[in-house]
Amino acid sequence: MASITIKDVAKRAQVSLGTASMALNGKKEVNPATREKVLAVAKQLGYFPNKYARLLNSKQTRVIGLIITDIINPFFGVIIDDIQEELAQRDYDIMLGISRGNILKEESCINKFIEMQVDGVIIVPSHKQMPNTAHLRHLRDRNIPICFITAYYPDVMAPCVMTDLSEGSFQLTKYLLSHGHRKIVYIVANRAIPVSNLRVEGYLNAYREAGVPFSPDWIVISEPTYNGGYNSTNKILENEYPDAILAMNDIMAMGVLKHLKENNIRVPEDVSVAGYDDILYASLLETTLTTVQQPMEQMCQKAVEVILNKIERPDEICEKILIRPQLIIRSSTQAQ
Repeated sequence: MASITIKDVAKRAQVSLGTASMALNGKKEVNPATREKVLAVAKQLGYFPNKYARLLNSKQTRVIGLIITDIINPFFGVIIDDIQEELAQRDYDIMLGISRGNILKEESCINKFIEMQVDGVIIVPSHKQMPNTAHLRHLRDRNIPICFITAYYPDVMAPCVMTDLSEGSFQLTKYLLSHGHRKIVYIVANRAIPVSNLRVEGYLNAYREAGVPFSPDWIVISEPTYNGGYNSTNKILENEYPDAILAMNDIMAMGVLKHLKENNIRVPEDVSVAGYDDILYASLLETTLTTVQQPMEQMCQKAVEVILNKIERPDEICEKILIRPQLIIRSSTQAQ
């Protein structure tokens, strides 16, 4: 079926194309009775104005590109939902790209956003490797602003909204140390990535403040996935059992819990387990998960505010906004 155009509306309403256009766009120059007639015909025919064609003519699409690393982890689903809601309240739309932590896929998303002439881009950086970020220059060359969320690329000058990851890990490790845990193993991604290294810094600071010795061997490098947590636990248990196992996100921690249960290792009686993020599942597990809550709604609100400000004021200073996390204690940890 052929799409209905504004020409069809004008013909059926027996008005000129210009009058139909003004009526559909709410121009005051059109007689109220004529406007009502045109709107009624448009509704009858099922006509929807091409919003983007109109906006492109004004050099603004009111679309923000959002790149996330995956949709398997519910943490990123919350980001999509919250940012979409915030943008909708400001009459902006969202265009989604999924990078899977792959820089080539991230570059492909960026190129698509440029082609579609988005007004700005919010990016969740890759957690897998320190990438070549040359593709982000394509955005700067076209004066399309960027805002990072949850983490950042150190070599890219752009604003960032994120939780104070170091503080969250510090609170969690301090809590466990204060309750008698000494050998606390931390499963994290590549430490060259800020999202990983910041967590480790907080973990080490808690040990230093408590004056408790630790071993670098207790920091285990893994993919930040369910399977990464599961497989790392297998390696950890080859040696003496730790007092606690921390994971850099809740999905990894769920992999840890799965492996421990399969090997009849009780949580928290034998080993305490904790994650990071406080995704919905953390409170629904058979053994509810101690974790660090990232205030997602607040982060997303701020990220939208920052990117829209950058669109209006591109010369504003690029600042890093750190939001304080909250320690959530549940049944997966207990005193030694």
